[in-house]
Amino acid sequence: MNEENPFEELPEGLVEEMLSNTKTVSSNLHSRFKDIVERKGEIRKSLESSGDLRNYSEIDSARTYPTSAGIDGSYTMERMLSMDLACVAAVAVEGLTPPGPEKRNWPKPRYFSHIEVIRHNEDTSQVLRGISAGLELYLTAKAPHDVVFLDGSLKTPLIFLNNATEKMGTVPQTLANVFLNGKEAKNEDNLMFPDFKDVISAYDEIIKSERSDKIYAAIPKYTTKNELSIKLGLDDYEDRGLLNFILKSGEYIGPLDSSTGSGLHLNLDHIPESYDLPESLIKKIKSTVEKLSSDVSILYCRPSNFSPVFRIEVSKAVSSNKYRLRSLFEAIEIQSTSLSIMEPYPLYLADRMVKHLSTAIPAIRKSAFQDISENWSGDISEVYMGMHAYRTEGG
Repeated sequence: MNEENPFEELPEGLVEEMLSNTKTVSSNLHSRFKDIVERKGEIRKSLESSGDLRNYSEIDSARTYPTSAGIDGSYTMERMLSMDLACVAAVAVEGLTPPGPEKRNWPKPRYFSHIEVIRHNEDTSQVLRGISAGLELYLTAKAPHDVVFLDGSLKTPLIFLNNATEKMGTVPQTLANVFLNGKEAKNEDNLMFPDFKDVISAYDEIIKSERSDKIYAAIPKYTTKNELSIKLGLDDYEDRGLLNFILKSGEYIGPLDSSTGSGLHLNLDHIPESYDLPESLIKKIKSTVEKLSSDVSILYCRPSNFSPVFRIEVSKAVSSNKYRLRSLFEAIEIQSTSLSIMEPYPLYLADRMVKHLSTAIPAIRKSAFQDISENWSGDISEVYMGMHAYRTEGG
């Protein structure tokens, strides 16, 4: 698509109809923004009186200059006429070096990847998401940094893992095997690909956050949560969007409770009987799910006036400790120094890296076709047709 003319491929009438709605869109946005601004003083007073609005500079704790890292993962599928080309990857990116004396050495590589050709199956994407979530959790737990940022919500990996376990009996065995058993590293420089047990252990460590020298924080870019907005009588707004008009530099909201009751679960019924599920692992899964349901706190923080408000999800072991809380806010402040980057620096870089997976897969398909064509003795048009790609999808 021509970026200078985004409407180039659309029918002229459709473009005109869409553009005719511009005034309506701007009017709706204007009225909603104006409503918040006019009530800003009232909202701040309400938050101050409830004790929810604070400034992290008031936390009685010395600066620690924490080091940090960001983790993100992605999957991509090239839908070909004959087969699917599936790929999943997760990367860890170290943050900007803080001004303090301490430096961390995390040997490379700091990523995982898996690619394979599999038959058409509508459930493949669910398992790829599960593998991606597991790789992110494992890298997060392994990062040797004071504060580790995980893209998304703390509860999202459980949803993806559950969707994957429910499809263990329907997807190709090779893919199910990677999810459950991992795979061997290609060489000694590669990290050992985690199996299901490794992933659950990593998730358990992240949710418990028992180590006083390590903080795990999940920061979703997009959220629909409005617990605070409802409390303020503004049900039609989402918390983060609302607070972007309210919070000033250095201010934060919370910790807020994120209890969800008993709705969360991880279904193990479809995991093959041949896979060993020891009682200790089942207990750990149950403990992790229970803590996700009851021991997660929500914070909203604005590190500077040119930065957006961040929604931050952490274990209550972190939010209840003022020293760990101060280190968390300090890390976010250090990693949020650019006007053009709307999230902590290492998360931004990790996101950019894994999202480029979708541009790499078509190149791999084309390279594979060239390799096949050099040794193909039959009609090469059949191969060309079989490798024709209808679309590339991912997440």
